[in-house]
Amino acid sequence: MKNKILITLILLSLFACKGQIKSNKNITTMEDIIEEIYNNVEQYEKRPVYSVQVNKSGCRLILEMEGEDYRLLENNGESMMLPLNYMLINSGIKELKIRVFPKEGEVFLSSYTQVGLILYFSPDKDSRLKDYQKIATFKLPEDIAEQKLPYYEGVITFKAEVPFDYSQDLEDAVNIEKLKSIEKKLVRKYNELREMCINNDVIDYNKRQIHSSIIVYNTSYENTIEEIEKSESTILSMVDSRLENKEVLPIENYIIQFYAEGKIVALWQKDLNPMLYVKGTHTNTEGFTRKYESGDAIFLYMPKGSKELKMW
Repeated sequence: MKNKILITLILLSLFACKGQIKSNKNITTMEDIIEEIYNNVEQYEKRPVYSVQVNKSGCRLILEMEGEDYRLLENNGESMMLPLNYMLINSGIKELKIRVFPKEGEVFLSSYTQVGLILYFSPDKDSRLKDYQKIATFKLPEDIAEQKLPYYEGVITFKAEVPFDYSQDLEDAVNIEKLKSIEKKLVRKYNELREMCINNDVIDYNKRQIHSSIIVYNTSYENTIEEIEKSESTILSMVDSRLENKEVLPIENYIIQFYAEGKIVALWQKDLNPMLYVKGTHTNTEGFTRKYESGDAIFLYMPKGSKELKMW
């Protein structure tokens, strides 16, 4: 899902709540899914945006906030502006956690390891660059190589004011970290999703993600039917029939990570990539065939009154 989120965001209400989806119909087609999403997105008078300019090289980087994280795992240098709104649950004092890992195959952070972050606030999603306000910065210590660290952790604290509030859903959710059967439930859910990917089950897979998609569109203020239709129809996804020679990795050799004080959980590969991961090839409209490799970061929670894990 995280690849889909990134593309959508670079492209969910004043009283919105993540678990309260308004639904009056059976969902059997992509048109139904798009309509369901559209019926649950909100219009805001104010549309503030929080983002972070990332410049990093010689390392892998994880940015974590509230209930999930985003991973920049390329060994090469990367420079990009990333949206943070979708990682926010509500207004208040926030902590953006920064975890820096060595390049794949290396043991310690080296003299080539560089990470620089600048947090920005803009009053509206259509604000001009000159209206962006720098609110915080982060840079690795200059002697990072001398410290011989297998990883480095830092944090940026800032105050966010947003028009949405999804905190009640987490407050009411089950603390799944305390459940004795959580690993079994977790692996079963990931295997269900894996089977959908293997079978290119577009409808069931996207239906499971309606909740997550609504949050993405709401927090990015992309709430017209045209914007939703375009995004849902053009992104190459894990269940896309356009993928050839497809291989979906088995759900094994995983790391379990909890978020939001034990109320959200995800599985990751030991190389830090998403556990739900596909490899294959894709032939574009010009006839060129390229290797395709991607994963969906699946964050799960258990809503109040439910015994089933669902996508956050």
